[in-house]
Amino acid sequence: MADIRAFRGARYDPSRVPLGKALCPPYDAIVPELERALRKTPLNAIHLELPRGGAARYARSASLWKNWRKRGVLRDDPEPSFYMVEQTFSFRGGRLTRRGLLGAMGVTPAAHRSVIPHEKTLAKPKADRLRLLSAVRANISPIFGLVKDSRGTVRRLLAAAARRPPSSTGAAQGVDYRIWALGDPGQVKALESALRPLSVLIADGHHRYEVSREFHRRHPQPWAETLLAFICPEEDRGLRVLETHRVIPAEGVLGAAERLCALKKLSSRGALLKALAASGNPYAFGLFDGGYRLAEPRSRGGARSGLCVEWLSRNLLADLPPDRIVYSHEADRAERLARESGKAVLFVKPMVVAQVRRAVAAVGLLPQKSTYFYPKIATGIVFKPLA
Repeated sequence: MADIRAFRGARYDPSRVPLGKALCPPYDAIVPELERALRKTPLNAIHLELPRGGAARYARSASLWKNWRKRGVLRDDPEPSFYMVEQTFSFRGGRLTRRGLLGAMGVTPAAHRSVIPHEKTLAKPKADRLRLLSAVRANISPIFGLVKDSRGTVRRLLAAAARRPPSSTGAAQGVDYRIWALGDPGQVKALESALRPLSVLIADGHHRYEVSREFHRRHPQPWAETLLAFICPEEDRGLRVLETHRVIPAEGVLGAAERLCALKKLSSRGALLKALAASGNPYAFGLFDGGYRLAEPRSRGGARSGLCVEWLSRNLLADLPPDRIVYSHEADRAERLARESGKAVLFVKPMVVAQVRRAVAAVGLLPQKSTYFYPKIATGIVFKPLA
């Protein structure tokens, strides 16, 4: 039984900060060029989400959080609410819209039974997020969860809510946002009832989820038993999964691929990505090391998920330290990084949402950065104070 509740959020005062000026991506999706641009806006959420300044950065974020609330930059809503988010964005030549809602999701041992993680995590980012959470005592950015809305109940409730004017609108990082605060007791009860029988597959935010569980273990109080979560029905037509390509040291990668795979040379990145998408081998991947090759493994090499990210993790990346892998969901950026540093790229085969759930059922946790659900849910729509 899922534990997803309404909560009293803290939101930007729109008369002080327009929504488009407030939002930033989650901490691990902020590339350097975007970071430089966002930091020029003094009240952007990046200053809370990704503070600067060595070990003092956590205290700096906490001080800023208190200051913004004291000055009225952030205001607490008067009643527990869900916050519906509608994102409209361009995707591969078309326009798509996705709806979901922000709520408080339980992190207690009982609540965990209805949560399905799908990616392995690393100690370093968890330590960073735990120090930030401990200092600020608020959920700054939400995790991203998926629910299987087979009967369409959640989607119908969201569609009904969208008939009313939104409470705020704005655009950030190429996405148009419309936000509704759903605080009517009838709406809250209907949404909580619709979500209760469902399980939540974590799409994004595994580190923050585990950190919140650890924080609750250290502080077993009611105010610490939930975290901020964006919940989206798996069936939403605007839900997309992007490939997360791997940029790795080039030494030995071609030789290893030649031993384990059938390789086919191609003339360009576009031709390679097209051939990769069309390949009937579920573990196929693309290789760039100055030239372009489609690699189709001769055996599944211990992989059972049907996803090439697991095959790569087991067979080409098993001995490579995680901090030597650079991830990018943009194929052109991955190749550019490789060319600039003399490295290689492993291009990942496309996947759909249903494949992720089947893979998790087959093998449990997948390698880090196995998926990139697009677009990310922005930081700064609403914050969840813990105490």
